[in-house]
Amino acid sequence: YIQERKMFYGGGRMYRGGYGMETFDEQYHCFSGAFSDKPQLEEGDKILLPSSAFEQLARLQVEYPMLFEIRSSKGGRTHCGVMEFTAPEGQCIMPFWIMQNLLCEEGALISVKNVSLPKASFVKFKPQSVDFLDISNPRAVLERQLRTFSCVTVGDQICLPYNDKRYYLEVQEVKPADAACIIETDCNVDFDAPVGYQEPTRRPSTAGSASSGGGIEAPEPIKARQSDDENAPSFKPFTGSGQRLDGKALKQNQAAMIDDTPLQASNSVPTQPAIPAFASAGRTASGNMSKNPAALLPPKPSAKFKPPTSKWAKTNKVAFTGSGHTLK
Repeated sequence: YIQERKMFYGGGRMYRGGYGMETFDEQYHCFSGAFSDKPQLEEGDKILLPSSAFEQLARLQVEYPMLFEIRSSKGGRTHCGVMEFTAPEGQCIMPFWIMQNLLCEEGALISVKNVSLPKASFVKFKPQSVDFLDISNPRAVLERQLRTFSCVTVGDQICLPYNDKRYYLEVQEVKPADAACIIETDCNVDFDAPVGYQEPTRRPSTAGSASSGGGIEAPEPIKARQSDDENAPSFKPFTGSGQRLDGKALKQNQAAMIDDTPLQASNSVPTQPAIPAFASAGRTASGNMSKNPAALLPPKPSAKFKPPTSKWAKTNKVAFTGSGHTLK
């Protein structure tokens, strides 16, 4: 009895060779994770199988981790792992995005077969929306989320829940085979441009737009402001005319002296301010002030002062020639 029991249960080779049962291959009715009390099922690629499937797999010498190939009646094909053997008999509970890849409806008949896959060395994904670019560090998010996955298959669209949103990535390329295991492996990951993404267009630089950004055309408000600045008259300092304090017109030599004086640049060091003529008269050759206080006073006006107006020129009157009176 013990020998027969060992041949049936423990002698897997004789069981497989004698009766021709080499792999696990069963058919189940598939249902989404909404039929089970396991919301974390949607975050990975693992399925739930009935307990009878565990009994059959225990009799076989299968490789761990257990990986399965799922096929639908509509031609869909993918690979996945198993989470638990707690599904009702005759049913297979799987993530809803796997059912979408298989083109299956609730209760559709599928085929589940255990397989052995090589370790993945390279995987290339293509996001299905430009919203994936809003993630600050997509590689870190993908690396964290792929910890709940067992394998990847070319053509599948995996679902990545992140920040209360679901991002779908299409598996475009897998090496060394079209389906590979990603458990405890060193795998390189690459991303393709998302669906609907357009590269920013760059216009060739011209002489007019070279100063606005090296070939990139400036916005309309900036271009309008630049044109206004170019048309505005340039500022020229100290362009006024000189006036005398006594109201008389400038002499010919004084006007020529003002015209011949060079303008000082705005960024140059300011020079010594000009000394009035009456102040220079009180200085000696050595630059010291003269001891004569009369030399510091301005020159006295002439006895007959004629303002440069037509009224005073016609009457020829002398200003301030009246007599003074006291109040006593």
